[in-house]
Amino acid sequence: MCCGAFGISSWRGANAVDSVVMLDVNPSLSMTVSSKERVLSVTPFNQDAEVILGDMDLTGTDLDVAVNALIGSMLQNGYLSDIQNAILVSVENQDAAKSAQLQQHLTDTINSVFQGGSLEGAVLSQTVTESADLNALAQQYGISVGKASLIQEVIAQDSTLTFASLAPLSVNEIALIAESRHLTTQAVTQTGTASTKAYITAEEAQNAALAHAGIAESSVAQLEIEFDSEDGLMVYEVEFYAGGTEYDYDINARTGEVVNFSREGGISGGTTGSSGSYIGEAAATAAALTHAGVSEADTIYLRCWVEHDDGRAECYEVEFLAGTTEYQYEIDLYTGAVLKSERESHSVPASGSSGPHIGEAAAKSAALTHAGVSESDASRIQVELDRDDGRTLYEVEFHVGRTEYSYEIDASSGAIVKAEQELDD
Repeated sequence: MCCGAFGISSWRGANAVDSVVMLDVNPSLSMTVSSKERVLSVTPFNQDAEVILGDMDLTGTDLDVAVNALIGSMLQNGYLSDIQNAILVSVENQDAAKSAQLQQHLTDTINSVFQGGSLEGAVLSQTVTESADLNALAQQYGISVGKASLIQEVIAQDSTLTFASLAPLSVNEIALIAESRHLTTQAVTQTGTASTKAYITAEEAQNAALAHAGIAESSVAQLEIEFDSEDGLMVYEVEFYAGGTEYDYDINARTGEVVNFSREGGISGGTTGSSGSYIGEAAATAAALTHAGVSEADTIYLRCWVEHDDGRAECYEVEFLAGTTEYQYEIDLYTGAVLKSERESHSVPASGSSGPHIGEAAAKSAALTHAGVSESDASRIQVELDRDDGRTLYEVEFHVGRTEYSYEIDASSGAIVKAEQELDD
């Protein structure tokens, strides 16, 4: 009987949970592990983790074998790559020394897998102690206790960050945000560097913000650039002062597009905020009419308003009709610059489209003359003959600096049928 009782006790001991190991990339999962480092169970916390597991049954598998299989699946399914190369390993064990030992062992194991797959990966690792607060956060956001602990570490050092904003991000993205803000997560050990290959450089983000603001770098003071996220989108937050005004930009970290921007009259005693510094509808209307070469007295109708997108003021929209031509403009809220212009003729010239074509050279010349641009200053000039609603037109496109021009020229008369210009993002 004693032998039988000892055998049952040994079996129970070998199958009791000794450690919990959590892996987070964007897939988030945990494994319960026995004292003999055998996997007892695997729990996925999100759909990405279910994809990684697929039909694998890792119960009873050696922990190293299971980790190899999971990392291999993450590589195969694209969750780990040269553009998203960071993984978080979290270990929970009542014995602090054993927890630290297992943390180091798993870090070495994963680094070996990365090297075998020719991936320069980043391994973040930590030991965690489960708590009611961490459990509640993990359940609320569908992540592991380990990832919840990492996020708590990060936001404790930067009050501008929130748990809700970081929870949807990958470990790679969280690591980049922490690194760019020089946050020191003392409880987390890191080998390797989180990849930035999916994103433009900080300098490119800076240039995008300065170009949008129309400010030279030499005029800028107190420039700060760091990673951030907006509704799960990675952005560069670019802040600077110029001429007593504070500028704050969110630049899409992948494309360089301006996601958000604001400016405030600033450090030298100015009192105007973003909305107070708008040029006003009268000035926006005047800017559009001047650009079109039309006097207000010649307009049949004229409208101007502030256009909003998702509750955010974007620009002034100006619309008017003069003669048989309809004009539409987008005007910068602060500078009065023409962001986009479009005009369309609503009558067919008397010459019709049945006569001989004026030729590509004449169409190009008509467009450049209308734009007030010399051919030597234009790039990427394209001229194509097309038909639209039975009318033969030349489509002319060209760029001058960051401005793109698009024209439709009547193929018989050379009349401007439609003209557009827009700032490239």
